Amino acid sequence: MTSGQCLCGTVRFSLEAAPRTFYRCHCSLCRRQTGVGHNLATVVKAADFHWHAGASAISTWQKATGYRNDFCGQCGATVPNPLRGEPYVWVPLGLLDGPLDAECVGDYCTDDAMPWDQQRCASHHAAAPETLDALIQALAISP
Repeated sequence: MTSGQCLCGTVRFSLEAAPRTFYRCHCSLCRRQTGVGHNLATVVKAADFHWHAGASAISTWQKATGYRNDFCGQCGATVPNPLRGEPYVWVPLGLLDGPLDAECVGDYCTDDAMPWDQQRCASHHAAAPETLDALIQALAISP
């Protein structure tokens, strides 16, 4: 089991297994959400995700387009969030407590990246994944 928490420790969660894959998104929203050139995240099955503390302390900001940022109401750290009614949860890798042996399966929205953000894996895409299913497939999450 892999555990994670927000900056202040109010929001805590665990994953049934350590993620083996992740992706980087370089879009302007993810850049502003993290304060760096890209986010590092993965998606896990909702059944493999468990809240342990602080779920009631989570606040949400959402754009009309559906982009959503859940964050700890105490420290402001971005926290995992369910994916638009799908049976998956988005998890920022930086919240995980221990080291992770995982592979980057893709860089997305590279056309939106800042010139100083040059880190890429072998698979990089100018835009976002075509669909959530395409991202799930790239992350090798079995249904």
